[in-house]
Amino acid sequence: MNIWNTICKDILDKKTKQATEKEYQELVYTHFRYLLGWHCERVENQYQLRVGSTVNYVYPDIVFFKDDTPLFVSEMKKPNHIQNKEEIVQLFSYMKLLPVQFGIYIGEHIELFYYEFGKEPVSVLKIDFVENSKNGKNFIEHFKQENFKTEQLTNFCIAQIAKQEKQKEINEFINELTTEKGKQLFIDLLNTKLINEGYSTEDIEKITNEIEINIIRKKQLRIQQQIQDTPLTKQHTITKNKYLDHTHYRLNGYGNYGKGRLALSIVQLFVRNNPQLTYYEIVNAIPFGIEKYSEIQKRKENSNDLSKDTRWFENDLMTSADGISFAFTTQIGRHNIGAIIDFATSQGYTVEPIK
Repeated sequence: MNIWNTICKDILDKKTKQATEKEYQELVYTHFRYLLGWHCERVENQYQLRVGSTVNYVYPDIVFFKDDTPLFVSEMKKPNHIQNKEEIVQLFSYMKLLPVQFGIYIGEHIELFYYEFGKEPVSVLKIDFVENSKNGKNFIEHFKQENFKTEQLTNFCIAQIAKQEKQKEINEFINELTTEKGKQLFIDLLNTKLINEGYSTEDIEKITNEIEINIIRKKQLRIQQQIQDTPLTKQHTITKNKYLDHTHYRLNGYGNYGKGRLALSIVQLFVRNNPQLTYYEIVNAIPFGIEKYSEIQKRKENSNDLSKDTRWFENDLMTSADGISFAFTTQIGRHNIGAIIDFATSQGYTVEPIK
């Protein structure tokens, strides 16, 4: 039996039926007890946990024990919930009070947190509810009662942190390459090559004056090409079609948005809910269509594009954690709205057409 796929189907069913938080918690409690084998151990719902020396209590959603020693704690939210910072802070407080090294957020996704005593807990693994997920199956193997070993899970978490640090280092290097500093690095390398091949200073100056070196991420290049090319062809065809799609939408039960404003609102909500993300992390997360405001202005200076002032929501700029202002594209229509709606769904947002 594929336990992960069974869990996914059950949780997506609860999401479709708009289950209450209590119903969802009961389902997850049952999954852990019977699918993962924790029925033979102590598992407590709404465990009463004393805070400090005063008679104050908090109530973690689910706490798992081994011989009356707490092993890990879970914070539960509905499957159509959107995680916020306060909930994670609350989970961290449970981890410190118990104390346990492992905390699990279970809501619109599963997220594993690791607490190295004396430091702040950190996220080490985030898993969407997608069937046949490699990370999902990995999670099941670690948290089956018969497999659960604190030392083994600790080693896994430490390895995950090391991977994250290495990926962060790589991303920072790539980010640096896309700045003026990175551009200068390639110019210096070119100059060195030309000098080694016997070119004079005058020759090198002539060569470098005739070229422009710009470094851009492949994904961002594809986005720009889509924005520049698609609207002038497909959108023009759609405009002449008498059967225009004028569908409007609600986002999370509110609003009356056309396609462009719906897409913008989804991106704004994502950025608001993830204030810690850098610009390039946002670029990697959003399906398409964001650009640095400085780059937009630079391209407009030398552009003959008659639509250059209407291609971006320049009156609705957003700012990333690293202080970069950026805009979202206005070039959203029936040919590409599906991608941003899929992204919204993956984040646990609800998009409904208004009939």
